[in-house]
Amino acid sequence: MTTQLDFQKRAELLSATREALSALLHTLQAEVDTIKQGRMPAIRLAARKVAAEHNRLRELIEAHPDMFKSPRSYVVAGLKYGLKKSPGRMSWPCDAQLIERIKKLTEAGELTEEQQEMLINRTERPVAKALEKLDAKTLKRLGVTVAADSDEVLIKSVDGEVEKAVNAVIKDVTQDDNAMVQVAA
Repeated sequence: MTTQLDFQKRAELLSATREALSALLHTLQAEVDTIKQGRMPAIRLAARKVAAEHNRLRELIEAHPDMFKSPRSYVVAGLKYGLKKSPGRMSWPCDAQLIERIKKLTEAGELTEEQQEMLINRTERPVAKALEKLDAKTLKRLGVTVAADSDEVLIKSVDGEVEKAVNAVIKDVTQDDNAMVQVAA
């Protein structure tokens, strides 16, 4: 016969193994941080050099746009540089007004029905989050069925210090999206 003591023993064993995994991941993160700190000055210096060279090339191109009439761009050492046409920005004062104008042009025959369908996005669909707030009787009247409305296993840590890496490893190993470490509310 299974008793609450059996569950408590299992939970204690799970907690101990999670703490061991957490300790290993904390050690790994500390080692990664140490390596990063050692390399960051060189990385920052290299990034500043890249930014400076990028700005110099941009300024040179901006100062001599006549050099890029034909061809408009060049490729040297794996780097493409030159000029390109900006796609421009479209704007309109009001979506409803634009939709109304599209419909009028379609009615006048200046746009086809197919063009109208491409120009107007129609996305009517029920909002699940809002439906969840309705009572069962109303959902039934709407023809909405609720599946898997049952109990599910809950396992979560009450230790707020455990990091996201623990969640990722546990989720990967258990293939359970709910097997994540959370601070109990």
